[in-house]
Amino acid sequence: MARRKKLSDEQSPENTDNIHQESDDNFGLPEVEYEPLNRDESTPVEEPTSTSTSYTSQNEETVEPEYVEPVSAHDEEVLDEDSAYAPIHTYEEDEPAPVWPKVLIVILLLAVAGGAAWYFGYERPRQLAEAAAAQSAADKRDAEKRAADLAAAEAKAREDDERRRADSLANAAPKEGSVEALTERTGRYYVVISSAIDDDLIKDYATKLSKNGVVCRIIPPFGKTKFSRLAVDVKDTYADAQETADGMKGGDYGNEIWVVRY
Repeated sequence: MARRKKLSDEQSPENTDNIHQESDDNFGLPEVEYEPLNRDESTPVEEPTSTSTSYTSQNEETVEPEYVEPVSAHDEEVLDEDSAYAPIHTYEEDEPAPVWPKVLIVILLLAVAGGAAWYFGYERPRQLAEAAAAQSAADKRDAEKRAADLAAAEAKAREDDERRRADSLANAAPKEGSVEALTERTGRYYVVISSAIDDDLIKDYATKLSKNGVVCRIIPPFGKTKFSRLAVDVKDTYADAQETADGMKGGDYGNEIWVVRY
């Protein structure tokens, strides 16, 4: 402190404590010298009244200035010294906990609850309804496509049946055959199924085949050959004629089928 003075050797803490102790024992009153009473001496005992009165008056004289007398610098130093050693008690009030974390938690909980209510109460049903509508539309399109495919298949089947019936009727009707006797060389390739020296045998066989709608051509003998030949088809090239002959083998005409150019 600014008013604290440096303690002298006489005003050490021990002396200061003694002074305070004596001041506490005397209650702030001046010291009174006393002597122990000797019971053996014949000194008359002073009347207690005078002593009491004297003490009282002295006490009054001493006590009255105690309340009005200003504190001396020495006493202030002593008080300052005592206050330095006195324990300091401080009381700190606990600061109230901040409110914003609780508010933030409440807001988050409300946001989560609101989001869940919105999703499960509105968004999720809407998604399910849209998915159901899309699935229903897809099923309807598939059903229509299947119906169209089935109708097309049935129409095609009817057309195929009509075509087969028409082909059957056409095949059932006998074709008009003919018998032609060749007189001149044409340079074409004929598919021959039979040959004979007797022309009548060839004509009879040709007449029989013509009744079944076969167009027959009788090739007269030419070159060194004395046989007449019966041809049932004619082509412009040898390859085509040979292919036709190979296709006929094993059928109604047997395997003796060959190609002749005439």
